[in-house]
Amino acid sequence: MKRIVLFFLILFSLSCDDGDLDIASFDFEETVNLCGEFTLYRLSTNEHKEALIVTLSTDQIKKDTIPVLPVQVTKTGPYTVTDRVFDSEVTSSYFCTVVPPVEPKVLKNWEGETGTIFVQNNPIFDIDEVTIIGWEHIVVLQDVVLKSGDESLIFNDTYLFGTIETGV
Repeated sequence: MKRIVLFFLILFSLSCDDGDLDIASFDFEETVNLCGEFTLYRLSTNEHKEALIVTLSTDQIKKDTIPVLPVQVTKTGPYTVTDRVFDSEVTSSYFCTVVPPVEPKVLKNWEGETGTIFVQNNPIFDIDEVTIIGWEHIVVLQDVVLKSGDESLIFNDTYLFGTIETGV
């Protein structure tokens, strides 16, 4: 009986492999990075093996105080939300090249199917409180649903994606 129990314990321990876990963590650094004019991304605090990516257009990232209308997330752009889990650390070169490199390998790609993206554009003033020296863009996601195959990730309610600053 002891041999049978030992056999199953050994079999069970050999069959477990949590090294290839590819679950989204949603634990991201505070910094919002910008590539080009409209690709924003945040990297995970877990060795930068995950990225939350938002793609916008000139209609949202404006250097103007006129309110921006919210846009609907679409799977194929121009307004996308994607969460990617990688097999190793990802860097800005992955996002900032015309053709993304083949490494690191994408383990899981969650694409936004529905939801809303809100952007608020605010001027940043010089100490004279009159001269605009830059712009702050606050990006908020609301009720975003990401899918990968039959699996879904849901941003219930409102999620502050973050703030980026651009020059004048």
